[in-house]
Amino acid sequence: MAFAELQELVDTPNETLGVEYKSWLDLTSHEARADIARHIAAIANHGGGYIVFGIDDTTLQYVPSPYADKVDRDVISSIVKKYLEPTFQCDVSFVRSSAGNEHPIVIVPAHGASPICAKVNGPMDGKKIQGIVQGQYYLRKTGPESASILTAAEWAPVIRRCAMHERASILGALDAALRGAQPAPSSTQDAIRRWHDAAHVAFLKEISNRDGCEEVAQSHWQLSYSIDRSDEQQLSRQNLLQTLREINSEVRDLVKTGWSMFYIFDVPEIRPSWRTDAASGLEENDFLECALLRDTRDRDFRPLFPDLWRVSPDGKATLIRNYWEDGADWNKSLGWQSGTWLSPNLLTRALAEFVRHARGAAERFDSPTTVTFRVEWHGLKDRTVRDPFGLWMNNWTSHSSHRVATGSWPLTSLTDAWPEIVAELAAPVMRSFTTEFVLSADWIRGQAPKWLRE
Repeated sequence: MAFAELQELVDTPNETLGVEYKSWLDLTSHEARADIARHIAAIANHGGGYIVFGIDDTTLQYVPSPYADKVDRDVISSIVKKYLEPTFQCDVSFVRSSAGNEHPIVIVPAHGASPICAKVNGPMDGKKIQGIVQGQYYLRKTGPESASILTAAEWAPVIRRCAMHERASILGALDAALRGAQPAPSSTQDAIRRWHDAAHVAFLKEISNRDGCEEVAQSHWQLSYSIDRSDEQQLSRQNLLQTLREINSEVRDLVKTGWSMFYIFDVPEIRPSWRTDAASGLEENDFLECALLRDTRDRDFRPLFPDLWRVSPDGKATLIRNYWEDGADWNKSLGWQSGTWLSPNLLTRALAEFVRHARGAAERFDSPTTVTFRVEWHGLKDRTVRDPFGLWMNNWTSHSSHRVATGSWPLTSLTDAWPEIVAELAAPVMRSFTTEFVLSADWIRGQAPKWLRE
């Protein structure tokens, strides 16, 4: 499960602006290191993405190499430190393709409040600088290629992201008095409930058309948010997929699971598409929808991930998933029975990832004010509190099958008071198990460093 979302990159290669494929490079070579530095800078300035080794960028076929074990986090970190500023951390994951070939994948985050710049030249070949040029800012361009930013049009999205990060920093420092849950206006509560419930009906319909999903139909959870604004701005439909990719990259500063929420698959079977649903409250306005159970390919992991998600340009999002606690392989290794337990660690991690996603989406609007959440769990009855890492083992058992939590918070709270938000949203679930214990914001904050380990 850890690398499920990266599996598509090696099983069905598709070079896009956010993904660079490389045959193999000897990263002890100065020329190769400078070349990789240019690609890392361009992908970061693009909003984040991946560099996949072991696949030819022309044929998109596997290419064996003696350098596979030379690509690791320390090597990539040394390249970033030498060639780029401001410095930042890239992760490296090793993913085995369905054909049995292992590929290092460099996971490049989006830039922050400043774009990434080359701070030194690459090596010289005669009179020509190789790979990367000092003082240049690079971006991913059609081809795809990693090339210098040359025009105002190319600078525009980079500057917009920089301003977004700077504004978020300023807002996070202001009006701490506004923190804390607020009752949403009844119109907002009605709107998010319609949006939330319509997606749930669609999910159950998808489930009913698939054999072997009866357990999922009874046991799953749903997280929804709606961004409240002081104007009628909507996100660009043309750029919404790229916006979601950028948010996906940003969320990894808090949570890395290998199966990210709202992940954009490029394969036709499960690529998000524009849909309408009169029951959603959007009338005839369309939204992006992804339903993984529509994947008709013969893939071992497909039945395990029945995700359905929707995102609308006006700032609404919803995600429905089965419990990770019900994974067959996991339960087999633990000697536990599927559907019998719930982990507070997995519960709070999922909520934290969702709150972080809501923050990333809200920052794309010019005048966001508050974010309203509606979260819901089905199939809790008779589960006990357990944890695969041995942190929770007791006799707390849920006597309720269903729980809902709602709340509205100012945008500023999503930046540094997110543990308090997660604690409040998780509270109804924990109360279904026990009156003896509350998941505190301090405990949740202490768990956060573990969420960065895939």
